[in-house]
This record gives sequence, structure tokens and C-alpha cells, in this order.
Amino acid sequence: QLNLINSLTIDTYQMKATMYKDIFFLLSLFSNWADAESLASNVIPKSFQALVAAKTGDTFSQVAQIKSLPIPSLEKDEALIRVLYAGINGGCETFRARGEFVFGENAEAKEPFALGAEGVGIVAAVGSDVEGYAVGDAVCFVGSAFAEYSKCKANFLWSIPEALPEYVGLAVSGLTACA
Repeated sequence: QLNLINSLTIDTYQMKATMYKDIFFLLSLFSNWADAESLASNVIPKSFQALVAAKTGDTFSQVAQIKSLPIPSLEKDEALIRVLYAGINGGCETFRARGEFVFGENAEAKEPFALGAEGVGIVAAVGSDVEGYAVGDAVCFVGSAFAEYSKCKANFLWSIPEALPEYVGLAVSGLTACA
């Protein structure tokens, strides 16, 4: 029995390592995004970089690509978040890349779709009807977290005391673990 348990444990670790390897590699491409000067500035650029997929495929690394996108305009109930930390939810990103389960619509996508589910950042702008959040607030969010900026519905934001990486798993992984 012990050998079987050890074998299953090793297989599980190998599977997890394979699943995360592509994500860590691609995220390393973004390591130069935020320099001290840009983080101290409240100026919103005209464009930003994001990790997106133009189509579904077998693996995350097969479909993920870095694109320069224009800063989106906000609807009245949305906020623009300057992303500081992105959570890596390997299962979620694998399903998103393959267009499986709740991400089935990605298989039919005509436009590139965002990657990354959960993140932590600073509110950069708010729509006219957004209440409870202001520019400069630290938030945890659900949205396209593998990007320099993410446009989110205000009801998918959670106030946090400080923009720290410890909060990144609060929205998706944390709530899933409690379910």
C-alpha cells in the first residue's frame, strides 16, 4: 500500500509541475512590466500588454500570446485595475485554454479572449456609477489578471487593506476552497 500511495503522490506532483510549467514560463515574460516610476505614477497609458488566446488548443502555452491592447473605455459600473499580482490557477487556465467546462464559449470565440482569473491591483479609474471604490484603492479582483490592466465590473472587486500578493487567491481559489 505504501508504494501505491507514494506512486500516486509522485504522479500528482508531476502532473501539477507539468500544468504550471507553461504558465510560469509565460508569466516570466511579463517580469519587466512594472518599474518603480510607472508604479508611482497615476498616469494611465494609451495601451498595455496582456496575455490572451486567439483560439483554443491543447495546452496553455500553445494558445497564450502577448498582445499590446488599447486601454479600454469603461462602462458606468466598471473599474480599471492596474494589475500588480496575478494568481495562477492551473486547472482554470487549462480549461480556459482548451475551451472546456464553463469556458466552452472560448472554443467559438471570434476575438482573442483574456487569460488569468484572479488578481490584486490598484484602482486606476472608475465608471460614473461605481460606489465604494476610488482611484488608488487596493483591490482583489476577478478578471483578466494576466495583463498590466484589467477592466472589471465593480461587483467583482473586493477591498483589501494593501495590495499584497497574499490576497491574490482570495477571490477564486479562496472561495472555491470554502465551498
